[in-house]
Amino acid sequence: MTNRRIFSLAALLFFAATTNDMTVGAAEDSTVKPDGSEYAPAVTTAHDDIIFTDILKAVADETKAFEVIDYAKGFLGTPYRRGSKGPKAFDCSGFTSYIFRRFDINLGASSRSQYLDGTGIADGDVRPGDLVFFSGRRGGKTVGHVGIAVDVAPDGRITFIHAATSGGIRYDSYPDGGYYSNRYLGARRVF
Repeated sequence: MTNRRIFSLAALLFFAATTNDMTVGAAEDSTVKPDGSEYAPAVTTAHDDIIFTDILKAVADETKAFEVIDYAKGFLGTPYRRGSKGPKAFDCSGFTSYIFRRFDINLGASSRSQYLDGTGIADGDVRPGDLVFFSGRRGGKTVGHVGIAVDVAPDGRITFIHAATSGGIRYDSYPDGGYYSNRYLGARRVF
C-alpha cells in the first residue's frame, strides 16, 4: 500500500472518529458539567450510521480504484489493435472493459456506450479510477476514446492510462495543451 493510500485511509478514519462531536480519548469525568450535574448520555442516530456507512463506502471505493489502476499498469506497452478486447492487444474500450471486468464491473462494448455507464462527474471532481472520455480523431462532440484516470494533480491535471493507436497501453495527460485538451468530453464514475 502506498503512502498516499495510507494517508487517505488514515484521514478518512480520523474524520470518522471525530465527526458529530465524538471525542477520542475523553477523560472519564467528561460527562460532568462545570456545575456538577451530568450531561445526557450520547445517543447514536441513524444520521451517524449513514455518515459512517458513507465513509466506509468511500474507503472501499478508493481502495478498489487503486486496485483497478495497479491491475491496468500491468498492461503498459501492450499493443493497440482496433477491435481487440485483450489481453494480448487492446483498443481503448476493450482495455477499459477488460480491466473493470476483473473487478466485476461490466462496461459497454464501445467508448460511446461506456459514456452512458456509471455517473457523470464534474471536471473538478475526477478521481483516480474514473473513466475519462474524448472525442475521436475528427474532434466534435461524439465520444470516440476512453481511458482510466490514474492521478489527479492539485491543479486539476489528469494523468490517465489508455490504449493509444500509437504506443498501445500508455499514460497521457489532460489538459496537455493540444490533442487531448481539444477533445476532452467528460468523466464518469462506475463504482
